[in-house]
This record gives sequence, structure tokens and C-alpha cells, in this order.
Amino acid sequence: MKRIYFTLTIIAFIFVAISCNELEEEPKDRLAEETFFKNRGDVLAAIYAVYDPIREFGNYGTVYLLEQEANADYGHGRGSYASISEYQGLDGTNISRVETIWAASYRAILRANIVLDNIAKVSMDENEKKAIIAEARFLRAFMYYSLVRNWGGVPIKRSKDDSEHTPRASVDDVYAFILEDLAIAETDLPSSQSEAGRPTKWAAKIFLADVHLTRGNWTVARDKAKEVIDSKLYSLVPVSTVADFEKLFGPDVITSSEEIFSLKYSRSGNQGFQYLLYIHAENTSYSPGGFRTVYGLANSPLIKNWSDSDLRKEFNLYSEYIHKTTGAVVKLPTNEPYQFRKFKDPAGVSSASNGNDLPIFRYADVLLVYAEAASLAGGNPTPEAFEAVNKIRRRAYGKDINTPDPTIDLAGLGMDDFRNAVLTERAYEFMTEGKRWLDLKRLGIDKLKQFVLEGTGKTVRDVHLLWPIPKAEIDNNDAIDVTEQNPGY
Repeated sequence: MKRIYFTLTIIAFIFVAISCNELEEEPKDRLAEETFFKNRGDVLAAIYAVYDPIREFGNYGTVYLLEQEANADYGHGRGSYASISEYQGLDGTNISRVETIWAASYRAILRANIVLDNIAKVSMDENEKKAIIAEARFLRAFMYYSLVRNWGGVPIKRSKDDSEHTPRASVDDVYAFILEDLAIAETDLPSSQSEAGRPTKWAAKIFLADVHLTRGNWTVARDKAKEVIDSKLYSLVPVSTVADFEKLFGPDVITSSEEIFSLKYSRSGNQGFQYLLYIHAENTSYSPGGFRTVYGLANSPLIKNWSDSDLRKEFNLYSEYIHKTTGAVVKLPTNEPYQFRKFKDPAGVSSASNGNDLPIFRYADVLLVYAEAASLAGGNPTPEAFEAVNKIRRRAYGKDINTPDPTIDLAGLGMDDFRNAVLTERAYEFMTEGKRWLDLKRLGIDKLKQFVLEGTGKTVRDVHLLWPIPKAEIDNNDAIDVTEQNPGY
């Protein structure tokens, strides 16, 4: 099967009941929870249900990605997303949107905690039980990684029974909690999964590498990425034509040699990737409908200096398209000249019927994390760091990744130039995957402002660096005072 489905009515009912246990009534939810976890099938249903709030429209299914991509220095938001691209802080509409991300993230955390709090009572294979505990902790860490990078310090919920009145933890404490969960995930997750879309220990290792890269722990980031490289379990999908990238991102792909951890979607069962509807123009063959919510900037150095020989450019960008009804050529407006083509499903017939998956970690991440971390750990780019990024570049130009090519390969760069080159490759490689803004943020505020100014001509206000803690959280959580709101909100 292409994906694993995560929605089960009974599990959803239990989770809603538990999340509402502050009501003054007989706690029937406790009885439901206690009677539900009886066997292996119940545990699997519960762990599958953790994925739902992560994949949903209001989180990674669409809204999270649009909020990130409207900040990228190669793009600009349209409509109600346009204000994000002014870098002046979020307006009321987008504050409401990021509140849905906060709520969905904590629903996923709650569901992971329910698994962790109840699995001990179930009689099942102990190795599988350890693996599911590790999976729950991996997913919980993933949500806290999303929260801490966008909000800063947030409340840490270690159990489903933790009080709703939980104070904001420091950023350091949130990262410590993430690393604690990932240490278990790295040890107890299996090397492979029978179902695509569930994490392995190798996913935990690249997750660890990414966290340590964000935190500036270059040596650990390098070593964890190297462990994945040395496993020889993954490889870049070979590319010789633009169309070959469909073997990696296409709607019919089940998995690939490059996939390490992805969020899975399907054309059937109303389980599609709705993001496509928002990144495409209207009446293309790429998605049903199209809002052009984020468009590409022609004057951005990343796009302006992008070589036409790089196959990723044509795969990612289009300036005109064939109207799917009339067959006429439609040119995009000159002031909004590019749309993003990476994720497309010509067979999608509704907003929730697109089959493309969202990669979270793939082998390209491993190579680029390794290249950046290895160069920073050693104080200069090493031959191995050059080779890692050059594999990405050779693939991008349709070449054999293992054959050096002086017309493509980076060489002779110093530390700063090499890191900038790696960041450029990350921008091209992960375009519309929601990573560019977070890459810029981890460079520090001065460099972020420099990149955004050079890319867009806009000045970033400090208020724009963090999203506001939801008003409902401050109103209902007695442990968070209004004075603890993120600056500027």
C-alpha cells in the first residue's frame, strides 16, 4: 500500500474525551481509555492516530508549509499570506493560522503520550513494544522540534496527565527533551519498517543530525549524518532528465532509495496532500484548482542566478502553463512570474485527492547536513564535505553522482563561501518543502536579515522571528502570564 491510514473513529473519540477532561462530570474517558488498550491491534491503531494531527491541513498538510514558504527569500505570499512576506510580524489572519499549527502539534503530542502511558499494560512482543514506544517518542520529538523553532520555549507535556497549567520551558530545556526522546528512538526503532511512512533508527539519526546542526553542535551533527551515509542503505534517486525527479516526488511513488522519513498521503479516502491546491495557478494540469498562494521572485538572487542547466530549475518553476480546459497557453503575471511545480498530481480531482508525499528527511538532507557540519567542525571544508555537496550538484545537472565533473563540482572555497554554497544547494534542493526560512533563522538574526534584504529588498523586524503564543493558551494556562508573550505581540 502507498500509505498507512491513521484515522480510527474510536481512537479519535478517546483522544477528544481525554483532552476535555476538565469538565465537571464523571470521567468516562478514563474508562474508555482503560478498556481500549487490550491487544497489539489497539496499540497499532493508537500509534497510527498520532500521525493525523501532523498530516492535517492546518499543520504540515498545508498551512505550516505556506507559513514557511511565504517567508522564503525566493518567494512572496499572495492574498492573506502576502503580509508574511513583509517580515513585520504576523497579522490577525496569520496569527489564527499558526494557532491551528500549535493546536494540531499538541494534539499529536497528547496522542503520543497516550500511547506511552498505556502501552505497558498490553501483552505483545516486547521488541515490537519497544519499537512503538520509540516511534511515539520520535513523533513527539518531531512536534516539539516544530514548536521550538517557531515559538521558542513552549510547555513540555511528558504525560497525558500533565496539567494544562504547564509553564513555558526554556528553549534549552525543550531541545534537551527532544534529544532525550531521540536517544530512545535511535536505539529502539528498527532498521527498516514494513510500512512506508513510519520512522526507522536511521530517520532518528538524521533527525539528531539536523537538531545538532540547528544547535551549532557541528561535530555531533557531522558524525550522526556520517552514520547514515556509512550504512549504505540510502542513495540519491538517479536523474538524467527533468521528468526523472517524478521518481522521487511523483504522486504514484510509494517509496524510493532516497526516502528516509516522509508524511504519506493518498488519492483515495480523502487523504490527499492539499498543499498542491495552494501553490499552483488556476486551471493547470498540476492540481485541481489553484490559488497561487506563494509565487517565485524573479529578482531573488537564488532564482536570478539559477543555472538553466540545473534540472531542478525547470522541475521547480514555471512561468506559463497549458490551460487544462481550453488548451491555451497562459502566462503568469510579470509581477508574479513564477509558480512552484515540484508537487503535482495530474490525476488529482479534488483538493484532498493528491497522492504526493511530503519528505521530511531524505538522503539529500543527509549529504547536505554532513557537508555543512563537517566543514564547520573542521574549520574548513574537507574533501569529504565537498564530495557530499557535489553529489547533490551532479545529480541536479543530470550527471552520474560518483563521477567528478569540474564544470559542476565546487572546489577551492573557503569556509564562508562553502557554507553559503551549501545553503544555496539546500534552497534549490528543498524548495517548497518548508525548510528555507528555518535555515536562515539558524544562521542568526544578522545573517538572516542580510539574506532577506538581498533576496527581497525587505527589512526583517525582530517581531517576525517568532510566532505568538496563542491567546487561548495564555487565557487558559495559569502558568503562562501575558508578560511571557513573544516580543511584539
